[in-house]
Amino acid sequence: MSDGSPGRSGMTPSEVALLGEREALQRLELLSTVSSLLDMAVDDYDEALDAVAEVCVTDFADVCAVETIADDGRIEVTAFRLARQHGLHLEGAWTPVGRAVAPGRRPVLVFQPPAGVTVDPDPAPDPDPAPDPDPSPDPDPSPDPGQGRGHPDDSPAQGAAAGRQVLDRIGAQSLMAVPIVSSGITMGWLVAASGPHRRGFRPSALRVATELSSRVGGAIQSVTIRREMQAAAREQTRTVRRLRRLAAAATNLAGAATTQAVLDTACLEACAIHEARGAVARWSKSDGSTVRASAGEFDPASAERAFDAVASGRVSRGAGWIAYPLPNTDPWQHGALVVFVSDDMTGDDEPVLSSLASLIPVAFERALGTETAMVHEARLRAVVDSSPVALIEIDPAGFVTAANKRAQDLLGWPAQPSGWLLPAELSGPIGTLAAEVFETGRVVNRTASADGRELSLSGARLPPVHPTESASVLVAGLDLTDVRRAERALIQAQRLDAMGQVAGRVAHDFNNLLTLIIGYAAILRRGLHDESHLRMITSIEDASRRAATLTQQMLDMTRQRVDTGVIMDLGSAVSGLDAVLARVAGPKVDLRIRASRNLIKVRLDPSEMEQIVVNLVINACDAMDSEGRIALGVQVVAPPPDEVQRLDLPGGPLALLTVSDDGPGMSPEVLARCLEPFFTTKERGQGTGLGLPTVYGLVRERGGQLHIESRVGDGTTIRIWLPLERDAVVTAGAEDDETWVPTRRIEGRVVLVEDEDDLREMAVESLRSIGLDVESFANAEEALARIRDAAASGASDIDALVTDVILPRMSGIELVAAVRRADPGLPAVYVTGYTGAEDIPPEPGDPVIPKPYAPDQLRLRVAEVVQLGRIRARNGSRRL
Repeated sequence: MSDGSPGRSGMTPSEVALLGEREALQRLELLSTVSSLLDMAVDDYDEALDAVAEVCVTDFADVCAVETIADDGRIEVTAFRLARQHGLHLEGAWTPVGRAVAPGRRPVLVFQPPAGVTVDPDPAPDPDPAPDPDPSPDPDPSPDPGQGRGHPDDSPAQGAAAGRQVLDRIGAQSLMAVPIVSSGITMGWLVAASGPHRRGFRPSALRVATELSSRVGGAIQSVTIRREMQAAAREQTRTVRRLRRLAAAATNLAGAATTQAVLDTACLEACAIHEARGAVARWSKSDGSTVRASAGEFDPASAERAFDAVASGRVSRGAGWIAYPLPNTDPWQHGALVVFVSDDMTGDDEPVLSSLASLIPVAFERALGTETAMVHEARLRAVVDSSPVALIEIDPAGFVTAANKRAQDLLGWPAQPSGWLLPAELSGPIGTLAAEVFETGRVVNRTASADGRELSLSGARLPPVHPTESASVLVAGLDLTDVRRAERALIQAQRLDAMGQVAGRVAHDFNNLLTLIIGYAAILRRGLHDESHLRMITSIEDASRRAATLTQQMLDMTRQRVDTGVIMDLGSAVSGLDAVLARVAGPKVDLRIRASRNLIKVRLDPSEMEQIVVNLVINACDAMDSEGRIALGVQVVAPPPDEVQRLDLPGGPLALLTVSDDGPGMSPEVLARCLEPFFTTKERGQGTGLGLPTVYGLVRERGGQLHIESRVGDGTTIRIWLPLERDAVVTAGAEDDETWVPTRRIEGRVVLVEDEDDLREMAVESLRSIGLDVESFANAEEALARIRDAAASGASDIDALVTDVILPRMSGIELVAAVRRADPGLPAVYVTGYTGAEDIPPEPGDPVIPKPYAPDQLRLRVAEVVQLGRIRARNGSRRL
């Protein structure tokens, strides 16, 4: 056929050749475009396949679909495109057909048969189809109806039948399915179809599609390999991240200082490592206590089931949780960690969590030891801080590196160590002590004084805590100021007590002598009428009374007095002494008395009160040379607890008597001894030294306390605290002087016991002079025998017993007790010149006549009890 003659297609050979060349160029351009698009598949796989389908539809097909095999074996439509003017029966969706049309690895091309042509359902395949020598399309394609190409093992008849079903279903002209094969593995199919308005596919189109599928397969394989590499890299990164997180968890667990912090950290790290929903940890200690911690969200009921399951000591799993035991060496302790995980936990996750669980017991034991050490350190710190001993640490350079609270208070240091500087008085002694400790390594003791305080210092070497540090010296300082003051007060109290005992014995003998003098002077007065002799008797009596007053002061100092039970208003009583005190002070002394108008009831005799106040005012006037200012104050106070403890005051509200002067004051030496009996700073003959000791004795006897504040140049203030008598009634004060009426006579029999012969004779004379029958005895034993005999007779003729308190062998107290066992109602009168604590009469109603006494006092007291005895005898109450 010449170029100018047209062929059966209606085109000349030249036109056919030109058309084939153009189509070949288009197909080459198509392959180039597809290759470029597939190069993009590495970054965007799905978009690249969509672009390939788009190009195929644009160039030579009405439908193009890329079907791939998923990991689970399902066929997925990865890309699908449909031409607008296709004339096919499609609604825009595509059902995968590749596996049915091309079940093997060979492409399949299926044509719609012409009308009236019957297709062999199982045509024999061409075992070796000849390739199309001319890639140009046949202008008049007339393929064998139903022809299918493929490998004999690929069931081409089955594929052709499936392909014709697809053609019938979608109304296509031709259909081809090309397997996408890479490295001998079918990954999917490239499926294309032409509609009734487009020329059917030729074998050359199949070759183009095969080339396209080959390139798509390579791209899929590359993308698959890349994705696998990326997944492996991600997994590796995830593993590395978890390992790093595990290392960080180990660091965090090691840094947890408490057991609670360990479990809190473990739960948080478990959630972070696996990205778990929550975690719960529990640890039971050997002491029975339990430490609990949690993080995230969790089900408490599931947590309890997990703890029960892991009690066997093995890892346990449940619905959404995994539990790890926390092993330890102590059988009395056990713990567990429960992690609430998702269902897709990989095999690499569990070893990481297991490693975390293995770290927890080590950290817990370390924290437990740390807590124990912290408790011991806190207890030691509490002991050090609360210690009454000042503790400071000195480094080799002589600087203070540590100090407890007592040291800070003692030395006036602030809380900041930068202000801890030793005072000048202590820097030398402490520095010398520290140097000796560093040199010898032994404990060194020293004494030092600072700011008026006496300190006892002890130094010991402290070993360094760290090898790079240097040793230091611990200096313990004890403030001995209060101790020394207490020692001096104790010595003074013991001295006062000893001197009081001596003074009491002396007063006893002295009172016996004074009783003789006063008694015989009174007896002589009754028989004298000469004025000169009477004046002599008066002088003897005055001297005796002054001597008796001095003796009474000695007894007051020793607190050996019989309580009279008098309750007085201290404020009004002191105010009533204004005239007396004004005469005592003199015109040049400004005396001011300020007493509370409220009732201040104290147990004190008016004579005692007058003696206290007058003595204090006289001492103040003497100290000021009778010129200056004296202030007296009476009030009710409630001393603060620290003052009560420091001054040894009675508890509760107290009556306070204050005497202040603006005199020269006392030196510390004089102040330390001013309460000693017979100590005085006055010239010889101007003072006895018993004023303040007497006051002190009276105050202490009444349960009070006396405190003196005095400094040279600042005057003196004396404070006296006395207990208040809240429920008592104010009673009368001292009794008036008593005198026996010379014409009065009384009958009765009296037993008199006195070991001093002179006193016994004087007492017998005084009592017989008023009509009494007196039987005298020198000892208690003889008197007791006489009274017992009288009581045994059934009608005792003895009306009263008069006895001295201090007697040889048996005292007067013991005598009265023995007598009343035989004659319970016999009245008794005590006579004493000294009453010790053990010699106080047991019966408050028994009268006591203190020595020295006048004969009339003895007569009156004895007459009273004789009358009482006679009344009891008449009423039959002498015997109980």
